[in-house]
Amino acid sequence: MTKPISPSPLIEVFVHEVRASFPEDEYEKIASHEEAIAKTTSEGDPHRARLCVKWAIKVADDHNQPHPRWEQLKERLQIWKDEWFAFDFGVGDALPGSGSHHVVGKATPIEDVRIEWVQDAVAVAKRLGEDDGWENSPWESLLTDLIDVKAA
Repeated sequence: MTKPISPSPLIEVFVHEVRASFPEDEYEKIASHEEAIAKTTSEGDPHRARLCVKWAIKVADDHNQPHPRWEQLKERLQIWKDEWFAFDFGVGDALPGSGSHHVVGKATPIEDVRIEWVQDAVAVAKRLGEDDGWENSPWESLLTDLIDVKAA
């Protein structure tokens, strides 16, 4: 088992994506969470990635939001593709003689997909904020849920 990394790399990706793509007054909300973020570890990252996927699907499927149905389908299709990619490479990596090797300091295919899920959740939050108003993009509650995750 590898030693946990602190703070959580997936939360760091989330924060980076928010700072890179949200309006300043939105990403300034992160400041109130910095102490809690610093206490997180990588142990809960698999669950955090799944939370991001579930959150993105839930908000994309929210019938109270005015975004068109085709966007929901497009987001779901991409998530399904990502899940298949993770499964395909994850199984391949687990099989003896698969020829796959983990390189120290580089993300595995599973970790890459988890990062994509976090990035996708931030992209969904951004689209909701831009299209429906930032008060309708519950991204900060997702951040607090990610912080609250303990070891999976």
